[in-house]
Amino acid sequence: MTERHELRWGGFAGLAFVVLALLGRFLPGNPPTVDDSDSTISGWLNDHRTTILFSALLWAAAAGLVIWFAAAFAEAIRERAERSDVHLALLAGSVLVGAAIFVNAALTAATAFSIGGRDVAITMLMYDVTAVMTTMIGVAAALPLAAAGIGVMRTHLMPNWLGYLALLAALVSFAGAFGVFATDGVFVAGGTLMTTIPLLLSAVWIACAGGFMVREHLPEVSTGEAAVPQM
Repeated sequence: MTERHELRWGGFAGLAFVVLALLGRFLPGNPPTVDDSDSTISGWLNDHRTTILFSALLWAAAAGLVIWFAAAFAEAIRERAERSDVHLALLAGSVLVGAAIFVNAALTAATAFSIGGRDVAITMLMYDVTAVMTTMIGVAAALPLAAAGIGVMRTHLMPNWLGYLALLAALVSFAGAFGVFATDGVFVAGGTLMTTIPLLLSAVWIACAGGFMVREHLPEVSTGEAAVPQM
């Protein structure tokens, strides 16, 4: 028996991503939306500068963890469906998401970094950029989530309900990206409905999938001569 624990560590990476992402999202509190007044946004950035910077660091770390998780998940799919390109879509999509998260975290940190001595107009521009980018990450996230869902249902790597959950998360994430067209109201870019709800749904899926990977309760890989347990 060959002992392989890449999946287990990938599962831990997924669980760690969920923890850091949720802390990064909720630690600074609920941010104002882009349709709030300049003074409200500037005041919030100034009052929460330290927690915003710490939140940005958490998101930067989470960016690498989500790629690690997806790489392990993609490898498990590849071993069970070598002729499919689903694992490549999952891996490429996760790199896109990780890069977008890291860049957005850096932009968020830059927005809060020198808030005290910067022109308000520049602050508002930077805040709008981060709000729009946070919203558009939903488009990037839809690719790996959809690939993961299809991969689960094709390979039966995990229960089918996890495949359907991944597809639902992909749909909600993609729909949330249309918040870029709204400048006010509940559908506003960067608002809770268009960004936090997709994040929470994706986090639930990653936590469930990561749990299966940590426990290593996955079906065996058939080699043609004997079944090799996935460890």
